[in-house]
Amino acid sequence: MDITLLKAQANFIMSKAPYPAIIGGLGSGKSEGALMRILVMMLEDKQANFFYGMPTYDLLDLRAIPGMEAILERHGLQYTTNASKKTISVKGYGKIIFRSYDNPKRIVAFEVAHAIVDEIDTLDKVKAEHVWRKITERVRQKTPFMVATRKQNTIGCVTTPDQGYNGLVYDKWVKNKTDNHELIKASTYNNKFLPHNYIDQIKENYDPKMAELYLNGEFVSLNENKQFWAFDRAKHHSDEVLHENTSLIYISIDFNVGGTVTVIWKRVGDILIAVNEIVGQNTQDVIAKIDVAYPHAQKVGYPDASGRSQSANADLSSIALLEQAGWRIDAPSANPSIRESINSVNNRLSKGKILINTMTCSLLAEALERLGYKNGKPEKHEEHPSIDDFGDNIRYIVHRLYPTQRVSYTVGMSGT
Repeated sequence: MDITLLKAQANFIMSKAPYPAIIGGLGSGKSEGALMRILVMMLEDKQANFFYGMPTYDLLDLRAIPGMEAILERHGLQYTTNASKKTISVKGYGKIIFRSYDNPKRIVAFEVAHAIVDEIDTLDKVKAEHVWRKITERVRQKTPFMVATRKQNTIGCVTTPDQGYNGLVYDKWVKNKTDNHELIKASTYNNKFLPHNYIDQIKENYDPKMAELYLNGEFVSLNENKQFWAFDRAKHHSDEVLHENTSLIYISIDFNVGGTVTVIWKRVGDILIAVNEIVGQNTQDVIAKIDVAYPHAQKVGYPDASGRSQSANADLSSIALLEQAGWRIDAPSANPSIRESINSVNNRLSKGKILINTMTCSLLAEALERLGYKNGKPEKHEEHPSIDDFGDNIRYIVHRLYPTQRVSYTVGMSGT
């Protein structure tokens, strides 16, 4: 075969370690290297079956399965895809089984010689360990070629180190690395096949710490410091206020038993400015207080999505009460992950796109300064209102207005 490979891809494909891993940036060629590894090992051992895992079935349908089909076609191999069973059978060779990490209990009832786990570090460590355990139980097929030559099953890993020092990947390939584990680093900067503006897009989408992770595939500390590490009281202070005759206000809302926390925001171009905070005993109390403070304003609310089902009185949910009061509600069907939304806030703070009137929003400023982690998880308090309620509050509106999304691209050789 005449194949053009990046250095990291070639090292991964030819690795003899039982557990090789490309730990790399977005667009560094990890997934393409993984698919090519399957092709090479399949040609090496005609009876071997393979497993390929990704975080969701959407990713399998959009990336892994069509990517494998394209590689097989490029090298003249005939195949049959069973879309419902998520398998590809290659004529004269074995089968490739694709599964999602969504439900680890479904990683059953098959046997393969080799496996690829793609982006497993997007999962928290507990779930990743469960997925890894289920996959190792499936990797047990023995073929005559393997017994005579390779003598071992393998599980290859390709991923960005999303969980930093607290994930499965750091634990297995760095902290507790054995001779069976080979770590291969891959940088986005080294992929010559990328669109010219791809790296600039990543830098725009992420704060500097996360950009380092997503460009160079470097393990970074995500949990040791403050949640909102990019906040600086002096740098992010604003003297902006709103007056009672304001015609439009934006309100982030966190519902809690014992206290509903709201922050009033002003939007100036691409900058979001916190100008006031109002705490009420419940949803009705907050509605009344905000009506008094801003009687003429159209109110656009960015609430905790749980307010759709959370009962604020005998008949109506919290969000329904806001809508009944004439508020326009912009809320997702489910809240974003805490980590993803913290990243969104830090990204905007690091670029000066969030400002806080620290005099009128003293509790929000305190939350941004103080909130940390406990046992690797964001700090939470039992009594309400508390500073973590304000941390939740800012996460909802920022992620809704400015979500952090991975940059993707389509290219032949050397895909993500």
